Amino acid sequence: MLYSLPRYVCRGTKRYVCIPVCLKSSKTKTGDESSSKTGRSKRFANTLNLPKTSFQLTIKNGAAASRERAIQRMAGFQSLYKWQREQDWNQSFVLHDGPPYANGKSHVGHVVNKVLKDITNRYKVLKRHKVHYVPGWDCHGMPIEIKALVNASGEYEHLPALEIRQKARDLVKKVVEDQKKSFLQWGIMGDWNSVYRTLSPDYESAQLQVFYNIYEKGYIYKDYMPVYWSPSSQTALAEAELEYNHEHVSKSVFVKFPLVTLRDRFKAELDDAAKVWAVVWTTTPWTLPFNQALCYNPKLRYAFVKDTTSLDVFLCEAQFVEELKTLVNGSLQTLFIVDGLALETLRYQHPLSGEVLPIVASNHVTSGKGTGLVHTAPAHGHDDFSVASVYNLSKDCHVDGQGVYTSGVDSSLLGKTVGVDADNAVLAALHPFVLKVKDYVHSYPYDWRTKKPVIIRASQQWFINTKELCPLAVESLHDVKITPEQSKNSMIAELYSRPYWCISRQRTWGVPIPVFYNKMSGEPLICRETVDHLRELILQHGSDCWWSLPMQELLPDSLLAQINKGKSSDYEKGNDILDVWFDSGVSWASVLKDVDGQADVYMEGIDQYKGWFQTSLLTSVAVKGKAPYRQIVTHGFATDEAGMKMSKSVGNVIEPEVVIYGGKNKEKSPSYGVDVLRWWVAHSHHHQNINIGPALLKQFSEDVFKVRKCLRHMLGNLFDFDPSVDCLPYNKLTAVDKYMLYNLHCAITQIEEGYESFSYNKVIQNVEKFVYSDLSTFYFSKTKDRCYCSEAGDTARKSSQTVQYYITKALISVIAPVVPHLAEEVYQHLPGSDTESSDTDSVFKLGWSTPDVEWGNVQSARDLMPVFDMRREVADKIGLEIPVEFDIFIHSSPKLHDLLRKIQPEPTSTTSSLCEIFQTSRVSVLDDRPAVVLEDDAMIVKGSTLVWESDSSCEVDFNILVAPAELNICERCRRYTAECYGTPCQRCLGVMAQDWAS
Repeated sequence: MLYSLPRYVCRGTKRYVCIPVCLKSSKTKTGDESSSKTGRSKRFANTLNLPKTSFQLTIKNGAAASRERAIQRMAGFQSLYKWQREQDWNQSFVLHDGPPYANGKSHVGHVVNKVLKDITNRYKVLKRHKVHYVPGWDCHGMPIEIKALVNASGEYEHLPALEIRQKARDLVKKVVEDQKKSFLQWGIMGDWNSVYRTLSPDYESAQLQVFYNIYEKGYIYKDYMPVYWSPSSQTALAEAELEYNHEHVSKSVFVKFPLVTLRDRFKAELDDAAKVWAVVWTTTPWTLPFNQALCYNPKLRYAFVKDTTSLDVFLCEAQFVEELKTLVNGSLQTLFIVDGLALETLRYQHPLSGEVLPIVASNHVTSGKGTGLVHTAPAHGHDDFSVASVYNLSKDCHVDGQGVYTSGVDSSLLGKTVGVDADNAVLAALHPFVLKVKDYVHSYPYDWRTKKPVIIRASQQWFINTKELCPLAVESLHDVKITPEQSKNSMIAELYSRPYWCISRQRTWGVPIPVFYNKMSGEPLICRETVDHLRELILQHGSDCWWSLPMQELLPDSLLAQINKGKSSDYEKGNDILDVWFDSGVSWASVLKDVDGQADVYMEGIDQYKGWFQTSLLTSVAVKGKAPYRQIVTHGFATDEAGMKMSKSVGNVIEPEVVIYGGKNKEKSPSYGVDVLRWWVAHSHHHQNINIGPALLKQFSEDVFKVRKCLRHMLGNLFDFDPSVDCLPYNKLTAVDKYMLYNLHCAITQIEEGYESFSYNKVIQNVEKFVYSDLSTFYFSKTKDRCYCSEAGDTARKSSQTVQYYITKALISVIAPVVPHLAEEVYQHLPGSDTESSDTDSVFKLGWSTPDVEWGNVQSARDLMPVFDMRREVADKIGLEIPVEFDIFIHSSPKLHDLLRKIQPEPTSTTSSLCEIFQTSRVSVLDDRPAVVLEDDAMIVKGSTLVWESDSSCEVDFNILVAPAELNICERCRRYTAECYGTPCQRCLGVMAQDWAS
């Protein structure tokens, strides 16, 4: 049949077509048709293949939370971990759970950590890895002890050790059960009947074994050294137990110390009657009574400056002279400047004690900070202590565990308390020597639990020699992948900044350091025999035995006889317990013992570079010579929508339970369900702080709803689809369907890359892009006609159903790690799902939805690229007009013509892939350029595009005539395809005839 372009005439205000003889004629449109556009007839609605599904759409008013609880039961959330452990899979994956602290209710920080781990584990199960994941809790330590000892009136109770331990144990038991309940509600996969707790006897016994192994290798020692000390908790603290208050206000003071010894060259330039003072600045006035030296830097320049009013001479760094002018009442005259080395042999007199003390060299003195002369109190500073070791200065500590002056001061200061009245008392005593006092705002360490300032205080403690271990630890990190990668330098810096690790604590709730002391000599007794005996006692009685059993049982005479160490009565047990970070840091020895003490991944917050990551590394390297992990993945902290830390006093705390089940006011705090929380976690860039709040939760709820709506739409289209019978082979699919499978292939590939790199925000981005753009915006609108209006068994409809089945099955697979409740619910409604069988009753038992290789056929996408280019040109031309009201006629160069005919073999079609893409009523692909005269209402679109063949492309031209639709509207399919007005088109008539015949 020959085709030529129609000619147009005008009748009134509408355009009509004069059909050439060679085209089929039809009745012209009438005014009645216009009304049908606004008042659609529904008389053929029951003949359409409209979507049908029992899958509910709403997630409001608690519907989501209610369904999620039911899904957890139906899909076997509780049994999935055990099932996957029983599978005969070749690959394994070990994620070691950093134990949350058992001292309070679960919060959104727990949600972030647990959900990120669960996403990881569920993805690995889909990828057929046997996942090793043992949930655990950190159960010892000062925070729990303090909380357990605060009574109902808020007062701290002083109780016997065993009573303290029982109260702490009761608190831990309740908290663990409460948190476990929350973790189960969040859908966290694990064997919740086989968790680990650091207070379990077997865990404590293994911990003492690690302690002794490290001690035996010489890395653990006892020494008198300065440590961070919490007067509010009366115990030593490790660096990881500190929080830095960046708005702490210290009372800083400039003090002058009288010089009593000067070099002859200085005397020659000074008045014999002049008093010479060394100027010192400190932010800890309470340490001044214990000053033992002043330090200078040999590389700095120092000035002798004369006050022209008082005639006093001051010694300070040359750079400090300008600031010194603001401290004294008078003008200053610089007498001379010397190198730091010239200060050697100078001595000064302590203003309180009268002692004559040295001025000594030290590189820790820096330029531009203070006066260039640093006050040194060896018992109260790390650098100070080192200086004292070099110059044989006194290191005695005269401050007790509560921060009280007990000795080393005169009666006016005795009994004063640091942080209470010590500063003011010292300043009053030093009044004649004080140049100026002013508040100084700076970052200062606080006790992480009492939220009160700490001090540095020298005491007898047990230490791990991290300085010696550090090179081994850094070397082991070469084989560890850290995500994000730039954090590796931060961790190495943290290691090098820690010369030693204080592992002893002066508390009760914890594991005792297994050391006995000779009553006469004070020498510690620790050997394999004594530690092994104590480990056996702990396995039988728990670590309470250290406090409950008599010395004769803790250290039997028979055991001492074997090692020739006297009698039990010669010894007393130590009172220190192990640092809680040592507690959790040796978890690899218990939890990972069946995987050679090494996990594939440790995944915790960024603060653990100086906490659990570090202590686990140090203990493992000391014992096993390797890191306990192959990879570290970190995440940020949960903050409110403005990025502020959550605080009850501020009122910006988001409770997970309220997010899931709603608050008292459901308008302000609606019930969103668990999956919205999980979507929030995955959506966030978890290497940064993670914001949460009402507006964000509302947005994420809408995002989950859109995905749910998309999945429901496809389930509805599959109501009569049996995948075992109806799935078409790839070569039978339409061009649009092949293109969608290519997009699906690309999306799955990108999503898989996101999972593999722990970039779950990229997973969500690619899911949303595919759902919102490829499916909702493009595919659903393009294929609605053939899905709804074609015959139920039509090949094109089955083609779309095949693709929608593949897409649905793939989508629930890729979103399952993030929103397992939604994925399992869709799986329950997916055609062909055998949810009755225990081996296929969960989407996780199906495995990862790996796309077929042929779906990745890039040519299927390249074939449609020119069509998309032409569609954009046509859309620009018709503007706001509705495409279905037009027919288009395409004439192009041979290469493009052949491609278009490959997509649409018929010269003119109303149902081809070209019609679907252009969304016009008809598309004609013309063989020859027509020689016609066009009327005013015809539109010509000219352009060029690229046609791909293999991996090369060439530019080709096209011409498209866009004309008002020639035929009449079909009241059934709502397209201009009917030859007679008021009568359905031929396709719709055929479909209905089939229905009537059946």
